[in-house]
Amino acid sequence: MTELHDAVNRGLLTWAVRDSLLRYVTVIARGSYTVEGGAAVTTDGAITFPLRRAAQKEGQWRLSFAGSVRFEAHHGFLDVLIADPELVAGPEGGVLSARTDVDGTTTLIAATGTEEPEHNDVDLTWTMNDVHLLESGVELFGGVYPAGTDMAPLKVRVSLDS
Repeated sequence: MTELHDAVNRGLLTWAVRDSLLRYVTVIARGSYTVEGGAAVTTDGAITFPLRRAAQKEGQWRLSFAGSVRFEAHHGFLDVLIADPELVAGPEGGVLSARTDVDGTTTLIAATGTEEPEHNDVDLTWTMNDVHLLESGVELFGGVYPAGTDMAPLKVRVSLDS
């Protein structure tokens, strides 16, 4: 088993969730989104979550990230929280989950295709373009997107240097 601990500066998950959601919340609904806990917004509007922990066992990676993003509009009627995401990725694909409410409920949000990480002597990187909403993630977005809806690509970087 390969394991990295407390790796805030050792990796990132970058995800724009869904381009139409970002546009809808900020432009059409005149709402906002906020990031906390180490998450940040890139210049193109994607959210980055710093790596907390990475573990690899038998070809499968479990990558835990810190931080949160909350989308709010319509005086709170639209309220989507994605916090402390975790990606489990292996040869048969991956699954992204996150804490989705203040009570700590974890939801399986999206599945990914079977992209293998690229690696060099320093980093592992995944670019997961085939990301789609799972049935368990439909309610998180208020039923607006049906299961199978294409979501924004996931980009992950994990530094292997010690």
